[in-house]
Amino acid sequence: MRKYLKQDELKALLEAPRRMRDRLIIKLLYETGMRVGELTALTIGDVDLESGEITIQQAKRHAEGRKVPLVNSWTKSMLRDYVGTRKNRRDSLFVSNKRSPLSRRQVERMISKCGESIGLDKDKRHPHVLRHTHAVYALKSGIDLRTLQQNLGHSSIEVTAIYLTMDIDDRKEQYSKHPLPSVGDAEGTRSSSVAEEE
Repeated sequence: MRKYLKQDELKALLEAPRRMRDRLIIKLLYETGMRVGELTALTIGDVDLESGEITIQQAKRHAEGRKVPLVNSWTKSMLRDYVGTRKNRRDSLFVSNKRSPLSRRQVERMISKCGESIGLDKDKRHPHVLRHTHAVYALKSGIDLRTLQQNLGHSSIEVTAIYLTMDIDDRKEQYSKHPLPSVGDAEGTRSSSVAEEE
């Protein structure tokens, strides 16, 4: 089972950054499921707040790019505030303090630092875990496998189906919500009904 963030871990990670830019990066990685390399390659022109979609021009295995939905109104508002008065559509969306494009490594370091500050396990302090988290919660919320495949940009639906595998904690939660009848109860019911018939 691929690592993903539990809801309390996700909430803590989203609240960890002090900078709007860093919080926005974490929100976008989680809400869109895009890869960190795809995120750092985004330009201002790739974001269409009116239609609620982001075009990933440098999408892996998709020469023509792919679109991902942007439906959270708070994230749209944060994006609008972050872009501010920058008008050049070719400019990188996420930039450093020196206004140079933010690198993949810088995003990885930021998320690792935020994860460490809230006590996340070391193997959960990576941007790709947010992609896994997106996939797990998308399926749990009822999004079908084909839609998720298109959103994540997987070449094969078999790759996406990996996210259907539930870890033991998830399985325990499901079984506690939908308990099987206990053997004692089943036997007791059977015994009493047999006695009545006799």
